[in-house]
Formats: sequence, structure tokens, C-alpha cells
Amino acid sequence: MPMLMASSTKKKEIPVSERAEIDRWIISLLNSLVKEVTRCYEDYDLTRAARAIQDFVTENLSNWYVRLNRKRYWGGEQSKDKLAAYQTLYTCIETVSKLAAPVAPFYMDQIFMDLNGVTGKDPEDSVHLTRFPSYDQSLIDAGLEREWILLRRYHR
Repeated sequence: MPMLMASSTKKKEIPVSERAEIDRWIISLLNSLVKEVTRCYEDYDLTRAARAIQDFVTENLSNWYVRLNRKRYWGGEQSKDKLAAYQTLYTCIETVSKLAAPVAPFYMDQIFMDLNGVTGKDPEDSVHLTRFPSYDQSLIDAGLEREWILLRRYHR
């Protein structure tokens, strides 16, 4: 899988608007997370920031996004849909490593260096030398996020 992810990140980025609904959902949540965590850090509320990151990773990224996309990652040849899934996952993990670096500095630096070591996407050698993520309001779709909350409640 690392070689596929490396080749996926070197290809042209597929616009979020052209990705599957599940990709747009997790990217929306990621941008909402960046917005919330930024606000928490500005308020010196590290506990709330860490809990928001943990919830995003465990409940949304791992339990829902990755689990529902297994076939996209492992199936067949490299398609645009598969590439979009890899690019979305990479963006989420890279962004989380930057968001969580203030509260888990060594672990997040290792994740960042492992990702960047394979892809060479970032010129910096450490997560602590990168710019803190900023959210893109145009990628936040509150309606889509609400739909997925209902979907998750229904499928428990």
C-alpha cells in the first residue's frame, strides 16, 4: 500500500468537487475539525482540541471512512476513484498530524515524517516546521455532514 499511496500523491490532485460523496463528507469534516481545533488552541483549550481530533480519527476516519472504502483501496487497477480515495486519506492523515502536533509532538512528527518520507510532498523535515493547517470554508458542507450523522445513527 505505501507504494500505491506514494504514486497517488505525486499524481495531479483530483478536485474535491469531482470526488465521491464519502470523500467530500470526510473532507468537509476535516475542514470543520481544523476550524474547531484552531479555535480551541486560540482559547488554550488543549483538552477539547485533543478530544475533537481523537473523535475525528476514531469515529469518522477509521470507523466509517476507511472501513467503507476498503474496496476502493484494494480493488483492481489504478482508477480515478481509487486515486481520489488515496488522496483523500493522505490529506486527512497529513492534516491530523499537523493538528495534533502540539499535544502529541513526537508521535505526530513520526507520522508526518513517515508520510513525507514516502511522498516527498512537503519540503520540511518535521511537522513542527510546517504551517499549521487552515480550513477552507468552501469545503465545509454542513448539510452533507448532517446527512452522514443520520446515516450513521441508522446503521448502528
